[in-house]
Amino acid sequence: MKTLLRYFFFLTLSLQTFSAFAIDLQPGELIAPPPSINVLQVAYQFSERNDRYLNNKKVTDQTKVNSVQYLARLTHTFNTANLPSAVWVQVPIGYSHPGVTLSPFYQDTSGVGDVTLVYAVWPYANHDSKSYWAIGGYLNLPTGSYKAANGDINVGKNRTAGALQTGFQTSISESLNWMTALDVVYYGSNHDFQINQRIRDKYTLDQEPLYSFQTGLQYKINSKYSVSAAYFYTEGGETSLDSQNRDDETKLQRYQLSATGNFSFGRLMLQYGSDLTTKNGFIEDHRLIMRYITNF
Repeated sequence: MKTLLRYFFFLTLSLQTFSAFAIDLQPGELIAPPPSINVLQVAYQFSERNDRYLNNKKVTDQTKVNSVQYLARLTHTFNTANLPSAVWVQVPIGYSHPGVTLSPFYQDTSGVGDVTLVYAVWPYANHDSKSYWAIGGYLNLPTGSYKAANGDINVGKNRTAGALQTGFQTSISESLNWMTALDVVYYGSNHDFQINQRIRDKYTLDQEPLYSFQTGLQYKINSKYSVSAAYFYTEGGETSLDSQNRDDETKLQRYQLSATGNFSFGRLMLQYGSDLTTKNGFIEDHRLIMRYITNF
């Protein structure tokens, strides 16, 4: 029985979607900021994942994982040698509920997630043409809640991750902006990894770099409201346990729609998206995000 469980989960329950760290840029986020600004952003994110795919084929519809995240981000802007710059720190609090056939193997998990630190600089910023080029460095620290027996379904990942991202935004017309970005994520090792509650062997989990591309359009209805649509493509990130590949490479396409309103008390943003295609793991059927952003 143990051998059968090991084979089934070793090949198919990679949960790549939970260990990924692709970097989504928000509408207008590539505009170079003025110095000496402090920004608070709080967000609520709900995600529902269902059908499981293996090598581009759906292998079961008897799986489900719902997750919720609350995120708080503090940003400070300044200049680096006269170049617009920003640093921010983000702390998540999360909850995941694995259901249907997953519940015997994984428990509900909750707690504080991994802290993310970011430094961004704009080598080029032309406010007249509304064209901006930015470069960012990300560091994800293993500060979150982690239970080895819960495998990939954990709020914290028990490993360090770093990323580099470059993005460009420009104005197509007075009301329409276009942006695009590329990023690569590198992962440290998790030396305390367990596949699930029933397989108690411990492994060292490693992961190949994960590459992502995104592009989107933002339409300004007026000075107060705007809408946007974005497309994301992610590839790579195959994992291994004790140097044995899990054949779980990510090839993922998804979209996200956003509506933003600027008010006297701050900015409100409502976003909805889902996966279009996925090669391995659980496909995300619904993602809902609500954000509140304000200067202080």
